[in-house]
Amino acid sequence: MFIEEHLRELREQRYTPHAWWAYARRVGAHVRSEVLANPGAVRSIWTAALGYFAAAFVAAVVMSLVWDRDLAYHFFSGTALWMGIAFTMVTLFVSLLRDENGYRLSSLNVPILLTLLRVSLIPGICLFLLERHFMMALVTYVLAGLSDVLDGWLARRWGQITRLGTIMDPMVDVIFNLAMLSGLTAAELLPRWVFWVGATRYGILLVGGAGLYLFVGPVRIRPTSFGRATGVIMTSLIALYTLLWALRSDVAMSLTRLTEIALGSLLIATTIQIVLVGWYNLRVMTGAIPENGRIVEDVRWRQR
Repeated sequence: MFIEEHLRELREQRYTPHAWWAYARRVGAHVRSEVLANPGAVRSIWTAALGYFAAAFVAAVVMSLVWDRDLAYHFFSGTALWMGIAFTMVTLFVSLLRDENGYRLSSLNVPILLTLLRVSLIPGICLFLLERHFMMALVTYVLAGLSDVLDGWLARRWGQITRLGTIMDPMVDVIFNLAMLSGLTAAELLPRWVFWVGATRYGILLVGGAGLYLFVGPVRIRPTSFGRATGVIMTSLIALYTLLWALRSDVAMSLTRLTEIALGSLLIATTIQIVLVGWYNLRVMTGAIPENGRIVEDVRWRQR
């Protein structure tokens, strides 16, 4: 968690161990005060967790009765553990549950619930891929993809844009796509070089974004039309790739190699683009080159 007023002190003290310890204590105190100040939001978070837990249990019961008992056990245990971690993290960031004007909200809205649904589906998709139940993996993946489209549309349509949702959505996209690439690779469906290109891309996004915020100044990542188009194409390619393995026909298998190349090429191109954009903005933010009134659209910052 980044709190700018404390980060300024951390930068001034040049990131000494004592400064890091002081920063961690201040962040902990901040989280505690926000949790105590908004008990309604905390109840809302864990009520949603209980609802998803119950839904996962029902799905596991049905799976056990009509399909595969061992698969049901693994599905429920993995999903329950993953949801516990995910909802704990959301609780730690409850201070961001505010509207666009900064007013504190006392409950989760529908767009955030849809984002959390996408998070909760990750273990199930990976398990279905590992167990080679490709059609189940595809159906669950499509459900998660629809929730991704719907949460942003509803947030804009209903005026329910929140700071928490704005940060969660791209973070969940990164985790979700990386989990999909990991699952496909672990199931020996996707070549390892594609996974490592994807891991490099998402690692740069996470580590690079955190580094810019921590060492240079507050940044705000904004989605662009290029980023949205990339996300749609990547989601479609992964869905197509899973479908091809689910069909297992001669024609489908003949297209897997082509889809692998397309997915890998897209990941390579967007990795290069991310590096160039990040380097350019870093140089502008540090004053190494003049801004000249123009800046890449997906990064903004405030003057310190």
